[in-house]
Formats: sequence, C-alpha cells, structure tokens
Amino acid sequence: MRFILKNLSPLALAAAIAACGDSASAPADAVPVRPAEPLPPLPSLPDGLTVRLTPRPDRSALDVEVHLVGPAAARAKELAIARVWAGIDGMAALRGIRVRDGEGLIATQPGPDEGPDRTLVLGRAATSHLAITYGVASAPRDAARFALHLDRERLSGIGHTFLLLPRTSEALAVHVQIRPGALAPGASGASSFGVGDDIEDHATPADLANAVFLAGRLRTLDSAENERLVLLGRPAFEPEATLTTISRAHAALARLFGGAPRSGAANTDDFSYLLVAEPGLGKGHDGALLGRSFGLWIGDDRPFDAAVTIAATHELSHRWIGGAVRLVAEGREQLWFSEGFAVHYARKIALAEKLIGGRDFAADLERTLVNAEADLPAHARSRKDYQRGALYAAALDAALRKASGGERSLDDLVRALLERAATEKNPDLPVSALGELVARELGAARGEELDWVMVRGHGEITLDEGAFGPCFHRARTKSKVYELGFDEASLRRTPAMIRSLVPSSAAARAGLEEGALVLSSKVPAGRDEDTAEPVEIVVAERGRGRKIRFLPVTERQVVRWAEKPRCRD
Repeated sequence: MRFILKNLSPLALAAAIAACGDSASAPADAVPVRPAEPLPPLPSLPDGLTVRLTPRPDRSALDVEVHLVGPAAARAKELAIARVWAGIDGMAALRGIRVRDGEGLIATQPGPDEGPDRTLVLGRAATSHLAITYGVASAPRDAARFALHLDRERLSGIGHTFLLLPRTSEALAVHVQIRPGALAPGASGASSFGVGDDIEDHATPADLANAVFLAGRLRTLDSAENERLVLLGRPAFEPEATLTTISRAHAALARLFGGAPRSGAANTDDFSYLLVAEPGLGKGHDGALLGRSFGLWIGDDRPFDAAVTIAATHELSHRWIGGAVRLVAEGREQLWFSEGFAVHYARKIALAEKLIGGRDFAADLERTLVNAEADLPAHARSRKDYQRGALYAAALDAALRKASGGERSLDDLVRALLERAATEKNPDLPVSALGELVARELGAARGEELDWVMVRGHGEITLDEGAFGPCFHRARTKSKVYELGFDEASLRRTPAMIRSLVPSSAAARAGLEEGALVLSSKVPAGRDEDTAEPVEIVVAERGRGRKIRFLPVTERQVVRWAEKPRCRD
C-alpha cells in the first residue's frame, strides 16, 4: 500500500504516520487528523531565476529566497551548493530549508556524496514555480571573509558559500534583489552583477554562485574602460588612486595575453572590483577572481600597498591563467599552473607597470619562493602548489629567455595555450600541451621533465642567480627575523616548562632558562619581524613568580633575493 502525505504540519504528519503503521488496530473513535494550515501564495514573478537576500542583523542571519519560474522549473531535478569552497562548507550554515511549488511542499533527500557540490534531489517535479527558502547563519568573525558575514552595518559573502540553487546549465533571466532595510541607515546593495537593490541580468546558476554580494554604505566609482570600483567600508586608502592602480594592472594583463576573455553567460565587457574594508583584519587579506568581478577583503586601517597591489593583480591574472586556460592531469586541475603561474605574473606585471618598486618585487620573491607557507592566505587550496608553480614559472621563463637570446619567454607559451583553449572552446588542456611547447623551445628532455617534476612532484626546482634579470640577486645580509627562542609547544604541556631554549636568543638574553617552570605566558599572535608586542613569561623562582619580557626577534645573516643598488632595468 502506498500513502501520499502532503501539506501536513509536523504534528499532523506524525499522527498520520502512526495511523498508517497500525491501521488495523486503530480505535473506531480515533480523533481525525486536522488539516495543515494552507501555504501562503507564491509571489508573482517573471520567468527566470530570482534571488532575494534579506539581512536580519537582529539574529545574525540572512533570509534567502530562490525562485525559478517558467518551463525551467519543471526541468529542475536537484539543488546544489559547493561542497567546500575556499575551505568553507556552505551547507553547514543553512537553516530551515523549505522547497515548494504552487501545489505544496516538495520533499528532498541528499544526493550522492561525491563531486564538487552537495546536492538535494527533489522528490517530484515542480510545476511552473519552484521556490527554495532558508536562512543562513553569519560566519564567525575569524572565518574566511568569503563566507557570509553579517552585522548591523554590512553584509558580504560569495555565492558559493551560501546559495543553494537549482542545478542547471541554462542561461536564464536573473533578478538579484537585495533588501538592506534592516541594516544601518543609508545601506544599499551591490553584487558582481551591478550596483543597486534590484538588478536584472542574464546568467546561469553557476554565475550566481560565482559572485560577490554586498550590502551596507557603499561608494561606487566608474572608469572609462567599463570598469567599476564598489567599496564597502571606510578604507585607509584613496579610492580614486586605487581604481587607477587596479585598472592599469588589468589593462597590462589584457595587452600581454590578448584581451580579456568573457566570463559567464552575460554578453558584457563590464567588470567590477568589489573591495571590502574590514575592521580587525590587520595585515591579512582575502581575494578571489569571480567571473565578471574580483573581490578583495582587506583591513580598514591598511593602505593599498605593494603587497595588496600584487594580491589584486594575482586575482586579475586568473581571468586568463586558471580561467581561460587550465592544465589538467587525470581529471584534476593542476594548481601549480593556475596558482603558481599567477604568482609569477602578478609581481612581474606590477613591477613592469611601476605599481611597485624593486624592493617590493624582491620582498615578494622572498615571501612566495622562500617563505610561501608563512605568507599564503589561509584559504589557499595547496600552499605547496603556489610555491612550486611559481618556482617552475620563474625557472622556465629564465631558461626560455636565455636559450632565445631574449627573443622568447614564458609569455609566448602561455599565449599559445590560451589560443589553443580558445580554438578548442575548452579551457581544460592536458599538461602535455605545455610539455609539447617546452620541448619545442628547449628540447625533448625539458618537455619530459615537466610531468616528472610538476605532476609527479619529484626533484627540486632551482633558480639561477640571474633568473629575474640584472637588477635582482641573492644578497647576504643581516636581517631581523622572528624567533620565539624556544619550543612554543612546551607552553601547552602539563606542567609548562621551557624546552629547546636557543642560546643567545632574545629569550635567553632576557633571562629564560632551559627547564624553567612556567606559571603563565602571553605570546603575541603576530609571526613577523615587525612585531612590537613583547612576549611575557612568568616563571617560578624562589617560591614566587618572576615576569620576563622580550621581543621575539633576532638578527641573523641570511641570503635573500634583493634589488641591486643603483640598478635600472
């Protein structure tokens, strides 16, 4: 026997299930099940996909409505959200998911536990209007900025982390509606699709997922090149100068690689730079290239300095490297190419456009080639891939220039890959596509080396002294470096005792001794040589505590990439 239970409240549903389980023995005078309250009527909306976002700062949540109207609604089989994007599990933040159409609620069940998305399979086909409603909890303050963050003043987040959307590749009429009325006075909405509380466009659900959504007090600047800067918050930098800097880097990349590729379903050349000045981020930043826009979160007290300029250029380079062309092996994207080559070109373009100086360039070499694990953003998918890819790009670029007497470079190989991807109308190329180009330029052995070293991860990548031209070299200098001076894990043991004390370190000079019993400790979160906050350790001494304070830095002789003095390249 098959029972159909529809439009029942939870209490009524439980009663109905109980009745079905033992209908033969049910008493004759059983109380009849009360019908559920009727669902409210669905809003009248045009055909296409409408996304409504309503911030609820009083409960630190966002109300989301997704409406698919028209023939596409009946074709929808499942809903999807990114399984993990930039380390964020979006489904975990969703609350009270309800799916319905004009006839009533639609049951869902989890789809196969595989692939890049988490899915919900619809229990039946919808009629001409599929509606999905749910709430999203604001992420903790220390979560990656790509996640949904909401307070009284602002809303920001990337669609991958909070949008549960019908899974379809169809390009649809799209309406993005942001309702910021509950935020502080003067708030308005913006997204990768434009500025305003109600934006119409043409896009796929994937385009919506790959978009930034903002609300709050916004400032907007437009350039003559169909580029727009949307700024949320009160930054320490000058917006007009920042727009000029980003536009110059973007234009230089377009000249180098042959014009900006189109992104998504929209037939538009518009591109947005969405910047969020976030309190409390300090020196940290998060950035991402997102279809027809690029999003960047930086501390509201940080200038748009060389490191941020390079980070912005890195994200913009993904329109080509990792966007218009990707290298794949055994079905997996090779991040050493997508990320490592973007690292290489970000600093190269920034220096060529005089957006950064030689010292800034050398400092970035040191950060990304030597100390990559300490400098990469927390959301980096593979820190090793960033470093190895950047090393390989630099070594290959230097080898090409040397073999051709300066006539050929890595630029030529990347352009060839872009042309092939455009011709084949497929951004995913096998690693052998690059290997063939390398073999043609440098010989068969170098082409075969690509798979062995980069795909399989064998061997080391070394750089010649002149890998970055005549103005940069490895210099032996005395420099301040961060050094706590002992094993920090010893502070977390019971009992806490100083272990592995480094002789002549700042800790030792301040009076710490090997084996000293620690009563309390305070170690600053910063891990760089510029820290001005001292370490405070209280050790037991003669029945009482003695406080020892020191700056966790020391001076060492190190070999670093540096700009040659009085050099003009």
